[in-house]
Parts: sequence; structure tokens; C-alpha cells
Amino acid sequence: MSLSNKGKGALRPTLLSAAIAASVSGAYAQEQETLEEVTVTGIRTSVLDSVEAKRAADVVADVVDAGALSSLPDQSIADALGRLPGVTTVRSNGQSSQLNIRGMNGDFLQTTLNGREQASTSGYTESTRWMSFDQYPAELINQAAVYKTPKASHIEGGVAGSVELKTANPLDADKEHNFNANVRMSFNDAADDVGADEFGERVTLSYMGKFMDDKVGVALGYSHLEQPNSFVKSRTGADGQIGYEPGNDFDGDGSEDVLPRAFQWQSGDGTDTRNGYLASVVFEPTDSFKAQLDYFKSDFERVDTRHGITVGGLANTNFYTLSDTEVNGGVVTDGTVIITDPKTTDDSSPWFESRSEDQSTQADSDSIGLNLEWNLGDRHTLAVDYSYSKGTKTRKDQIVSMHAYDLTYDDDGNLDTWEEAAGQSFAYSLNGDGIPSGVFSNVDFTDLDTMRLSRYEEYPHEYTDKVEAFKFDYKFDLEWRAIASIEAGFRVSERTFDSERGAFLYGSRDGQFNGYCADNLSDIDCEPQLLDGYVSVESTSGIPQFVVNDMDALASSIFGAGNYQGKKVFSQDWTFVESGTMKEEVFAYYLMANIDTQLGSIPVTGNFGVRVVETDVKSSGIQNVGAGNGIEITDDVGVTSDSYDYVEYGPEYTDTLPSLNLNFELTEQDYIRFAAAKVMGRPPVGQLKGGAGSWNSVNNETKDTEYNVWTKGSPYLDPFRANQFDLAYEHYFEDGGAVTAAVFWKDIESLVEKQYIYLDDQADRTALFDSLGIEIPVGLEAGAFETYVNNDKGGYIRGIELAGTKTFDQLPGIWAGLGMTASYSYTESETEVSGGNLYGENLPLPGLSENVWSTTVFWDIGNFSSHFNVRYRDEFILIMPIPGGSTPALAQAYTTVDAQISYAFDNGIDVVFSANNLTDEADVKSYGIDGVLGEYTEFGRQFYLGLNYSY
Repeated sequence: MSLSNKGKGALRPTLLSAAIAASVSGAYAQEQETLEEVTVTGIRTSVLDSVEAKRAADVVADVVDAGALSSLPDQSIADALGRLPGVTTVRSNGQSSQLNIRGMNGDFLQTTLNGREQASTSGYTESTRWMSFDQYPAELINQAAVYKTPKASHIEGGVAGSVELKTANPLDADKEHNFNANVRMSFNDAADDVGADEFGERVTLSYMGKFMDDKVGVALGYSHLEQPNSFVKSRTGADGQIGYEPGNDFDGDGSEDVLPRAFQWQSGDGTDTRNGYLASVVFEPTDSFKAQLDYFKSDFERVDTRHGITVGGLANTNFYTLSDTEVNGGVVTDGTVIITDPKTTDDSSPWFESRSEDQSTQADSDSIGLNLEWNLGDRHTLAVDYSYSKGTKTRKDQIVSMHAYDLTYDDDGNLDTWEEAAGQSFAYSLNGDGIPSGVFSNVDFTDLDTMRLSRYEEYPHEYTDKVEAFKFDYKFDLEWRAIASIEAGFRVSERTFDSERGAFLYGSRDGQFNGYCADNLSDIDCEPQLLDGYVSVESTSGIPQFVVNDMDALASSIFGAGNYQGKKVFSQDWTFVESGTMKEEVFAYYLMANIDTQLGSIPVTGNFGVRVVETDVKSSGIQNVGAGNGIEITDDVGVTSDSYDYVEYGPEYTDTLPSLNLNFELTEQDYIRFAAAKVMGRPPVGQLKGGAGSWNSVNNETKDTEYNVWTKGSPYLDPFRANQFDLAYEHYFEDGGAVTAAVFWKDIESLVEKQYIYLDDQADRTALFDSLGIEIPVGLEAGAFETYVNNDKGGYIRGIELAGTKTFDQLPGIWAGLGMTASYSYTESETEVSGGNLYGENLPLPGLSENVWSTTVFWDIGNFSSHFNVRYRDEFILIMPIPGGSTPALAQAYTTVDAQISYAFDNGIDVVFSANNLTDEADVKSYGIDGVLGEYTEFGRQFYLGLNYSY
């Protein structure tokens, strides 16, 4: 996929060796006799190359050239792209991972590598199609572009925009053999606070060579990253208890006050290890034929172990005493919780626990593609492309909870009776939206005489995404009046998403007592288990507690080796419903005309065309159809049920997507661009799942037992569809740089939201179930139906984007090396989504920040290069994963600061020092109440010192 239809000479090729450098660009300043005679290159060259790439594009686009990728202190390409106008990032574990474009989150983006759709590795609580950009090392990408308007030849799916990642053609290298090596040591200044290793490293090697008289090119790249993944975190939530609960009138002012439902203090200790591999072989024996084979692989292991204190069950004030309260702004910001009866069930009264978790993930991505291109005569170009991409994401999701118990032993020393320790109390004080204080009484989280394992949980996740595609493209250089050429082609693809879920449960989250144990999928009886030999004492936010250092070893000692893995079981039928497959078969074809003409004295270029997309969606899974209505299925613990059946269903639909891009060259320096298009994007994968679960409830009025059905989604959801318009003005300076302004408008037809449907009339509820094909078990009545639906809350998204790049060559002496690039965007929308569990009202579109800006100042003096970047984004709605689903939360505004300095010696060695997150900016989220704690996470600053060698 090219940025321009003006030919290969439109863009200056950049060496892969420069892209892989992860330091300064490969161009070095020449020796100077005086400082007044400065040759400035460094980051300036890559910034100006990016400006020229934008100028040459035939669509509205922003580009990050390889020099910028290799010059900026980035671990993934998301950071580099996040500096573009209208583009923002979402941080995961302190690193930029997801992209938001023009106020829309990753669900609305399309991402390609060398023009090929990529499988996703971003699943955490559900299969996803948005890309996790930290999977891609910045060092292995030659160029990245954000297409904000489509053309007919683009792969559909980018309602917000499309991101194109490119690797280099080794035949474009300047020299016959090119080698680059980079080593950087890293240091995190906060890792030691949580017992993590502060040090890490990044190592990159690359080679490009040309052989057989420049007929064969070979590119090889390897990038290794290993660094701390640590954090300190607190939130007013735990498990499914999130945010604030309306309660009593605690301050006597006549209005209801709210109090936290739960608390967690956590410390995270882990390591990120990423290995990226790239290989390309290009065979170009003649000017009329070229074959290129590309392979890209990335393995990303995130060791993510957590420990801390959890307080749960504060929502039900009838089961505990709350005293010493202080209310500010309708929120109980201070209080003392006293457990009145530890022998309660079903999480109905508070509990205090020391908790250890293993949330480690493994993300593996493989992509391979073969492209064959023929130039048939002077006017015909034929290209065929085959690609296969696979992404796999697994998550451990292992939780060990420890409670304080009153224990009684019989004469033989065996545990006879037990219940949670009586008299436990907890005093808390909120500290705005920062980490609160907590003081516990009559409970010692470091006493082996009373502390026991109360609950063991394991919920393994595995998400797999496979994309296989074949593409055919034909171009005919017509040169007929305004039409320079005609392009046509088709693409056939099959994309399959698989989800596998399981569960192993033992004990009770709210503590056990004789006769009560919430879950037991093991072969042993439920009772509090000894911890001796498996715990150490650590501290989180000043609270000492036990930490389980090896959760697998503890589980093996209790349940036996291999007897605690997650299983699909009917007692937790969500393990079946949340597993399953969704397959999309797509046939797309297009016809496009490229324009090269004049309107009076004004040159006009661009394109117009149409893309037709035929989609066949099929979801398969398991559905609860009622006792006796299904087939006999045996779960992983040997229980057989006839209440379930396998289902496969889904629609076929066709989208016709016209597009127009016009570029008016008013002068050699001034351009106006106009674009209009209809775009579409498919809904999130988790919302397209087949299968359903159920629960029974009693109607308070009729006393009938009602059969209620829930689903993870519906394959019959319509895609996101929108009409969009763009208008941009661009002025390019003669000495390099530009100022640009753009306005855009998107009219979205509808969005997807979760709905709880309970019709007033029993006959209407029965008719609804009949229309959905849901069998109602004998003796039960139709009840509620909970699923995802297309709402009628579409509407506009509109905004303005301003950007500028300027070098100051006219300044005297060393100041001539100064330069700056900056961007600002304002976005607003009338679109809304449901407020979910935390907000009763509707909320703005997830990912939309009204104000976003980025500024980079760079300064090159001879062989010395430096730059300083500041990025800011307003608050925005973030879809937050929670057990069993997701919920929107308000992510607070944040500013990130990065910097780098380097010096290039004349022997090809560079010395580089860089820093990320210099201000130690925390991630702060609101859980429905502004100004008080929702979620607060600190990650620390990251520093790098290294060498780069180029040959």
C-alpha cells in the first residue's frame, strides 16, 4: 500500500538499519571548523522526511519516518504515533499500547503491516480485534502512517482511521552491506520500591545486503527488550465490586451519601521480555518483475505478579458497623468499619484479606507474506499477495486470598472448627484521587498462627486470532483526460477468533466457617489451609502483609501437582459460554480512478472509487436451552448435562463504500485537500459471540419462577458505519517544515451497547424469547434477556487539527540547529454509550479527549543531537476490563514528558541517553465520582543509556 500514486520516486527510501537503530538517525554531521558553520541532521532529518511524506500522500495522512522512530526514546511505535495530530495513546502497565484516533478507541481502527491485515494479541478478558502496538518494536519498523481518509484500495475497517506499518526494501539501501547494532541499559527509579529489579536492557541487531548485481536483497533484524514491569496501585474496587455505593445520610444534611464498595492496595513486581524478529528477501531480476517474501515475529512475555491488601463487601451497610464518619461533597471520605459477624455468606459482609495474584500474559504474533509484482509493458501493473497472520494471547489469572481465622483443634491436633477472626476493624481516609490511608485493628496480616489460605482461584484465558488472505491488484496507466490510471482488484480473507476459558475454585472469597464454603472444584474438603513455607512478608503502601512467592508450589502442596488447572464446568457455565469461535469470511472488490489534471492553473491529483465488501459472520458456541432440551455434554469434572446444545449462526451482509480524495496544489508550497467517504468497521469480537447462559429468578408480583438468559453478544450486530468529510490546508516552507490545519466530520449511524431487556408483559417476554429461538424450560416463564444490541445513539464526531514543523536555519551560529514540531486537536461528539456499572447517565464515546496536544523541541549541533517532547490529552472514557465483562471508567487527563540526547562519533558509534515519563505521571481513573479515588497507579521513570554502531 503506497502513500502516493505519483510513483516510486515520490518518497525517499530510508534504510532499515536506521529504523532499527533505536537511537539517533544514521546521518552524521560532517566535521566543522567553527561552531558557526553547523551541519544539522540528527532528528531534524527524520522530522523533515516525515513532512515530505505527508506532502506526497494522495489521502489525508500523517507519517512517522524511520528516522523519527529510531531517534525518539520509544519502546513501541505507539509512542511515536502518539505525537501525531489527533492521535493519542492509552497506557498499559505504564507503556503505550492502544491508539485512539480522532476521539475513537482501538475498536474503530484498522492496522496493517506491509499492507496486510494483522492478527490481534490484545485480548485480556475477551477476544479483541484492536492492535496492541507494544507488540511491535519501533526499531523494526521503517515507516508508520496514519491514514485519516480512505481510498478504495485500502482494506476496510478503519472508521477512525487506518495505521500502516512498513518494513524496508533492502534493495533500496545505499550500500551493498549495511549493519547496525544497538545496546541500551535501562533503569526504573521506582522498581526497587516494590522489590523489582531496577535494571533492564534493549539489544537490536540488523543487516541489509544486496547480492547478484543488486537483483537479490536480504534484510534481517532482531530486537530484544527486557525491563522492569512494576507499579504501585490503589483503587476503590475489587473483583466485581467497583466504585461507590449510595448509602445512608451520614452527615445529617437530609441527602444520601455514598461510600466505597471496596478497597485495594497493590504492588506489582514483574518483567517485560519482548523478542522481535524480521526477515525480508527481495528478488528483482528485471525491471518488470519483483518478488518479496516478508516474515515478522514478536514474542512478548509480561511477568505480572501482584500483592497487597483487599477490603471487600462494604456495599451492604446492614452487616457491619460504620463509625467515625466524615463526609465531604456527599462522599464518606473517612470511616471505621467494624465486622459484626464474620459468619456470613455470599459476600454479604466486609472481609479483610492479604492477596497475591499472578496476572502474567504471553503474547505471540507471527506474520508472513509473499508479494509478486509484474510490470507488463509500460502501462500495466499486476500484483498478487498472499498473507497469513496469527496472534495468541494467554493470561494466568491466578489469585490466592489469605484471611485471619479463629481456629480450634481437637485432641489429635486436627483442625476442628474455624471462622474468621472476630473483632476485626478497619479505618480509612481518602486522599483525594490519590492513594488513601488504611489502618487495621485486631488482624495481623503477617501472623502464621492466624493467617490461612481462604480461597484459591485460577481463571485461564487463551485467545487466538488467525487471518489468512489473498489479494489481487491491477493498475492500468490510462492517461486519459483527468484520469491518470485505473486500479481494480479483490481481496478474499478468512479471520477466525477462538476463545478458551476455564475456572478452578476452592474456598470462599469472603472467608470460610464450619459448614460454609462458596466453591470447591478440588478433591479435598474445604477448610483454611496452612501457608507455612510459601510466604514472605512485604509491604504495600505502608501495610505489611504475607506474599505468596510461588503460587503454583502452594497449590501443588494442597491439591496435588496438576490438580488445580482451570476447567470448563457446568457449575460455572460461563466457562462454556465465554469459550467459542467467531469466523468472518470476507470478499471485497474495488474499482478506483487516480486523478492527475488541472483546474485552471491549479494542479489537481487524487482518486475516486468504490469498494464493495461482502461479509459472512458465523459464531459458534454453547447455549443453555433448558433441562432436557439439549444434548448430553460432559464437562471437565465428569458432570453430564442435557441442558445445553451447540449452536452456530450469523448473518451475511454487503457494504458499498464510495470514496473521494482531491488534492489542490494552489502553489508549490500551498495545498488544499478534500475527502469524502463512507466507511465501516466490524464490532468488537466479544460482542459477536454465539452461545448463552441463564439464571432463574422469582417474580415478586406473580411469584412465577422466571428463566432469564444472558449472552456475551450477538453475531447479528450491525457494523459501525459512518459518512465522513475532511478538509485540510497545508503550507510547506521552502527550507523544510510545514503548517497544516484540518477539519473533519464523521456521522456515525449507530453504536453497540449492552442492554438488560425485561418487557412489562409476560406475553411480550414470551414472544421475544420465541423470536430469538430460546427454549423456555417446562415449568418456567420467560424473564429477562441480557445481550449487546445496536442502539440508536449514533451522531457526529467533529474536530479540528493544527500542526506545525519549523527549523530555524536563519538563526546565527549554533542556534541554527534548533527546530520544533507541534500539534493540537480539538474533538467533540454527540455520540453516547451506556454508563455501565459506574455511571447512571450516558457517556461520551470511549477514547474521545476534547483537547490533545504534543510539542517536540529538537536541537542538533554538529555531532550532538537532542530533543524534548511533551504530550497531553484531556480526560476520556476508557472501557475497563472487569471479571465477567467490562465497564466504562473516566481516565483523567495526563501529561507525559520524554527526552533524549546523543553524540555521534565519526567512527560510526553513537552514545545515547534517553528518559521516559520524566514527571512520573500516574494513571488516574474516576469510578463515577469526581475528585475522589477511583484508581491510581504509579509506574516510575525509565532511563536508558546505550551505544549504537552503524557500518
